[in-house]
Amino acid sequence: MSLSPSSLTSHGHGFSTWHAYDPSCKAELWSTLFSNSRETILFDPIDWPKDNPLLTPPVIIVRTNTNHDRFCNEMAVLVQGKIETKVAGFEKIPLPGAGEGETAYFHPESKTLVVGDALINLPPYGLTLLPDKYCTDPVQLRQSVRRLSQLPIERIFFAHGAPIVHSGPSQLSTLLS
Repeated sequence: MSLSPSSLTSHGHGFSTWHAYDPSCKAELWSTLFSNSRETILFDPIDWPKDNPLLTPPVIIVRTNTNHDRFCNEMAVLVQGKIETKVAGFEKIPLPGAGEGETAYFHPESKTLVVGDALINLPPYGLTLLPDKYCTDPVQLRQSVRRLSQLPIERIFFAHGAPIVHSGPSQLSTLLS
């Protein structure tokens, strides 16, 4: 993958994003970074923005589903990072019904959800579910998202789309109604 990603955008509480359009899959790809005093966690990383300094270890790389290889292996080599499925401070939430291996990560301290393909927030549609044709079971995905809506989510970061940085619960409720 050789994209020209945007610079990092900080969203507070240790979260930042960067993104780029990928012509091979005709989609806007977003990546989320979480950093604290102990480590940096990259969710579904794409190429690192050239105008941002390279990260220093320890760096953990997380794929939100089996389809999100993206730049994970290259990033692991570049920053001496490790690819993991569990990360401290985040609750791992499987989302059956979406794509294979779809998992969301909830950070209770900041009330932040990081999600892969199960939820998409792209123009012109805004917040939507993964289209049925890409789901393993669309009915089950809706049930999974209903369970997410029970969490005290305030912010949502996506693998496809701009983050929602406030009013996450009301946006999820609207989606499910």
